[in-house]
Amino acid sequence: VKKMVSVKEIMTKEPVCVESSDLVTRARSLIRKYGYRALPVLEKGKLVGIISRGNILKITSSKTNISVEGIMNRNLITVSEDDDIFSAAKAIVRSGVRQLLVVDNGNLKGIISSMDILDKFVKEDYHPVKKKIDEVMTTDVVYCEQDDEISKIWDMMHSSGFSGLPVLKNNKIIGIVTRMNILKQGSVRLSKESGKIRNAPVKRVMMTPAITVTPATGVKRAAGTMVKRRIIRLPVVDKKKELVGIVDIEDILRAYVG
Repeated sequence: VKKMVSVKEIMTKEPVCVESSDLVTRARSLIRKYGYRALPVLEKGKLVGIISRGNILKITSSKTNISVEGIMNRNLITVSEDDDIFSAAKAIVRSGVRQLLVVDNGNLKGIISSMDILDKFVKEDYHPVKKKIDEVMTTDVVYCEQDDEISKIWDMMHSSGFSGLPVLKNNKIIGIVTRMNILKQGSVRLSKESGKIRNAPVKRVMMTPAITVTPATGVKRAAGTMVKRRIIRLPVVDKKKELVGIVDIEDILRAYVG
């Protein structure tokens, strides 16, 4: 029997925070600079919200004067330091958020992400309840083509809620494009702002080659790939390398917690 690992052991202590009165541009530059997926929001030292890459994607202007308070999420999913990582994983799967705030008597102690948890599952060699990718993958995939406009993809990400999309060429997968790729590029916001759409195709910002799995790939192996590459989604392809599904980090956590 494996020893239960507590949240406290793997959380990030004293995470970088923003104030509710800060401008969104400050939060965006921190997320861009450090690669964070979300930042806790404080007001007079008390935790009041969280702002994620997804929230920031909604803001097109690069000189926006909107405050963090205006777009942050107030619906906080929290765990305590003493909770074990299985209950933290269940909270992530249940809520669909990728970051849990670790709180003790209303005070922020740390932050723990789906990647932190999966990393530990892999290192401790935990056995998933569901063994194969085809048991946990999604078959209805939102994807884009390499010549699609980045601004169109931006809107697709916004409407679908997906933070990354597989990129296809002639039905074969050639890469993946994520919010972070676009945020780093920055061309979309500028074009939306000025009204002059600078034609920028997805192939300019996508990551290649795409790291893929097949329906028969073991969940453990997929988990190991995600952890090693620090990626949170894997397109699923058949023998012809055609896209048949996608699996994200929540699907993999769900395979572990049953």
